[in-house]
Order: sequence, then C-alpha cells, then structure tokens
Amino acid sequence: MEITPNKRKIISVVDEAHSGDVCLPNFQRDFVWNREEVADLLRSVLRGYFVGSLLMLNCDKQNPPFAPMALRGSKPPQNTLTPGQLVLDGQQRLTSLIYALYAPELGLKNSKQPRRFFVDLELLLGEPDDDEIVFDRTEREMVRDGIHEPAGQYRARLLPVARLVSSKSFLAWRDGYDDWLKDTDPALHDDFRENIRSRWQDSINAFLDFQVPIVELPIVAEGDNEAVSRVCAIFEKLNSTGVELSVYDLLTARLYRSSVDLHKLWDDAVASNPRLASWSEGSADVNKFGVLVLRTMALLRDLDPKPKILINLEPKNFAADWVRATQAIERALELIETVGPDGFGVFDRKWLPGFGVVPVLAALRAYLEDHKLGKTERDDLKRWYWCSIFLERYSSAVESKSRRDYLELTRRWKGEAVEPVVFTEAEQRIGSLGYSIRSSASHASSVYSGIFCLLANGGARDWAADEAIALQALEDHHIFPQNYLAKHGFDAKRDKTVINSIVNRTLIAGSTNKRISDKSPSDYLLDTTVFPTDPVNVLEAHFVTEEGVGVMRTATDTLDADTVRAVFQNFSDVREADIVKRIRKVCGITSVHALLSDEGDLED
Repeated sequence: MEITPNKRKIISVVDEAHSGDVCLPNFQRDFVWNREEVADLLRSVLRGYFVGSLLMLNCDKQNPPFAPMALRGSKPPQNTLTPGQLVLDGQQRLTSLIYALYAPELGLKNSKQPRRFFVDLELLLGEPDDDEIVFDRTEREMVRDGIHEPAGQYRARLLPVARLVSSKSFLAWRDGYDDWLKDTDPALHDDFRENIRSRWQDSINAFLDFQVPIVELPIVAEGDNEAVSRVCAIFEKLNSTGVELSVYDLLTARLYRSSVDLHKLWDDAVASNPRLASWSEGSADVNKFGVLVLRTMALLRDLDPKPKILINLEPKNFAADWVRATQAIERALELIETVGPDGFGVFDRKWLPGFGVVPVLAALRAYLEDHKLGKTERDDLKRWYWCSIFLERYSSAVESKSRRDYLELTRRWKGEAVEPVVFTEAEQRIGSLGYSIRSSASHASSVYSGIFCLLANGGARDWAADEAIALQALEDHHIFPQNYLAKHGFDAKRDKTVINSIVNRTLIAGSTNKRISDKSPSDYLLDTTVFPTDPVNVLEAHFVTEEGVGVMRTATDTLDADTVRAVFQNFSDVREADIVKRIRKVCGITSVHALLSDEGDLED
C-alpha cells in the first residue's frame, strides 16, 4: 500500500471537514474531548507547537469503501455525503477545531451548554506561555462578563476563536476594533496602528498558516478486500479514543454499500433471542457479542473467523446467515447456563470460563442439530468443551483454534478417521501424572471457573442451608479460612496463591462463610449451625472426600505453624486428586497412568 506524505494548512482541512469533503468512516467512535483539551489544542496551534499528523484515506467520492459520516459540528450542504477523504487518525483534533471555529450549538464532554472560545490578545503578545491565552465561556457567562458583543470584546481585547475561521473573518473583527478604538480613544488608536496591529496580524497569520503533516493512503480499488483489511488493521492500531473498536464496528461500515444494516440485524437478534439479549445487555459491544456472532457465522460458512476474513464477509445471504448464527449463539448459551449433566453449569455469568469458546460451541451445536446427530456426537461436544476449558485452550489464538476444532469435530462426525487435536492434547496433559490445578487461584484462569461449574453440576449445596444453587446465592469462599491460616504462620502476600488456590475454595453462601471465618476446620465441622447434617455427606459434592474430611478434623487451633502447614498440604493433595479425577472424567481421559493414579494403584 503506497503511502503519500503531505503538509497542508490545518484551517483548510477543517474547512473541508466542515463542508463534508472530509468525513469519518462510520466505524469511528464518538468525539470525546472536553473543553480543556479543545483549549489546549488551540494553544498549541497559536504557539506553533507540533500537534501530530493526520492519517487520511483517499476515496472515490461516489464509491467510498466505508460508509461516510460527517464530523460532529460540521454542516455539509448535501444530505448524501461524497467525501474525497476519510479520517483514520485525527478525529478528535479536527472535531475540536470545527467546534472552536464554527461554534455549533452543541455541548462538550462534561458540559451540556455550548462553549465559546476566546484568545486573550494581550497575553498572546506578552506572555504566550500563559494558558489563559485561550479560555472558554458559556453564552450566559459571556453576557455576565460583557463579551457577548464586539464592544465588550474590543474593550478587553478578547478575540473570539470563531473569528479565526478565515483571514477575512479576522480582518473584519480587527477593522471593527480599529474603528471602535479610533472613536473611543484616539491616543491609544495611534499606538495600536504603530505598534500592535502588525503584531496581531503576524500572530493570527501564524495560526491561519499553521501546517499539519498528512499521511494519505491511496484509494482502495473496488473488490480489493486485502487493501480494506490493511486499512482496518492500521485504524485499529492508531485508534486512541480509549474506546475499543471491534471488527463488528468495521464491518458495519463495509456492509452499507450492499444495503445490509448490521445495526438493525443486531436489534432484531436481541429481540428474538432472550439469552443473547440478556448476556449482551442489548449491546453488540458488551463482551464483544457482535464479534462472537460474526465468528460463529464465519465457521458456519466454512471460513476462518480471523479479523481479516470477518471484515470481508460476503454480503450475499448475509441476513439469513446472521439469523442462523444468532440462533446458534442462543442455543449455545442455553447449554452454558444449564446446570446438570446435560449442561456446562454456568449458574452465574461471572463463572463462564471465557467467551472464546462460545462461537465454536454455537457452530458445533448448530451442526449437530442440522444433521440430527445423536448421543455419541453430543458426548463429543461435551468432551470438547471441557477439554478446551481445562487445557485453557481458548485463552489465546482463539481464531485459529476455533477453525481447527470445528473442522476436526465435524469431520469426525462425518465418519472420517480424525482424532481431534484437543482430545490428543487432553490425553497427554490432563492424563499425565504431573497434571496439577493448584496454581489456579483466580477468575483469570478458565480452570478456576471451570471447576466451580463442575461443583454446580455436581450438586454442591450451601453447607448451612443445605439448599442448592438455584435457591442460594453461593460464592467462592475458603475451606481452610484465611484467618485460621494467618494465625498459624501463613503470610497473605507470600502465600497468596497457596491460600487462594482452587483446592482451598468452594461454593457456599456468604452467611455460612461468616460463621466459619474465625474458626478452625475441626471446630466448624462440629458446629451444627454450619453443618446441620453429617458433613461427610454434604462435602462429597464439594470434592471433599471422607479422607479429606478426616484431614480437616485434625486442623485444630492448638497446632503449631509447621504442623498446620503440613495438614493444609495434606488436605490440598487429597482434594486436588479428587478434583482432577472429576476433570479427567468429563474430559474423557482414558490414559492408563491417569486411571491407575486415580485409584491409587499405580505400581512399577
């Protein structure tokens, strides 16, 4: 892609943006600068400071590659925009100058009332480094200060920035000042003529002649999808609004030429799919559900769900394929939410082990249903899901793994002799004797969240209330309380991962956690307000076996620090083994070593 450097007067670029010859691609986000940021840009231009370069995409006016959108505050003379250039980088600066120079009836960030900007000409000549050379006022404040009319501005030597829109506009204001001063103070008028007027003119000319570097990208030829992908990649790298853009936003602008309204398709999707509406909170941006639908759509079209592919999704049959993909997402969320043997136990959304698996799950389930496949294939789907979670497979490089997993599972279901890589990796890693989950200590790990979903599916109940998840707001809490461990030599910082490890966490109600927080495990096991029934029976669903309960009974307050550490290590070993046994079961691990180790029968 040939890139052409250039320099132009920034006032000329602002004029073209105001008239609509320079526009934004409509994947650009909103103008977000506040009044001080606008004022600071004006100060920089007045002082001749570098204000950065602009990145423009040259366009065929009748056929731009993205839907054009006028900059905020501009006044294009025609309803149909036909820009010669689209701004890829520089929106905030150009929009700020439009706002200051053309004074639209609009507010700014954190300010609903329109702001009008002024240059203090006395300071500009005498103390240009003083930030008060540029300030702003509301209309009411201008009346209060007497600067809403030219006479007041002349008296205070305050030049409205809107007068800098052109040399002609400034000269009209300056000549008005000249006449006013001649009538009101002839002596000062002579001094103005001899010593000040030319200096004003030089300062304002410097502003009007201020040049900004411009980098111009060439016109994107019709059908050049690779060039479009490169433009989108450049924009994503340069986007500095603080609001992350997704390929969904970019594709929205691409599809306008084919009369595909992606925003309407999204609105229809959330109206028709209650789970999608709830999980996304009605917005395509929340958890990037717009992108998740597009990834699902790509998989169903037998394409890689990579950004450069998504940005060029063919508009033909787009609406029908979109509906199919959103319905597939809805069905995937149904599986994810279901607590029990047929679902994935995400009883609360924060426990979803990552959104990366959703498009693959959606596409694979859609394939199952389209082909009316039965138990064997559905068991494969469950196995794939759990293997992906406990391998943390979708924590990175999501797109390439998505395509591979989808292809390998569907080929297997077609009868081809294909062993999916995910199953092989699970056998090797999760089936190995060295497989450990102990380092998982936060939601950042899909293993951590996945184990809580297994707890839910296994029927874990609150200890005190002896009620299921559906009836209790259960949270992750410590089994060996933090206070107990702290009293026996555990350091909150040094031993953070050990204390918070998944092997020391389970699902109980907050009220139950308060009852145990100051007690040793041996004490609270005997407390009938914590365990109204036999704790062995209750704790089994929490992956705490009778052996594990036995270890807890030895954790008393009277033990010394070294003994408590040894007891806690013993408990962690026992509970980790039981959790890993459950993980191997849902992942379909058939490794001989793994199975023998589960039973404790491994021998030389």
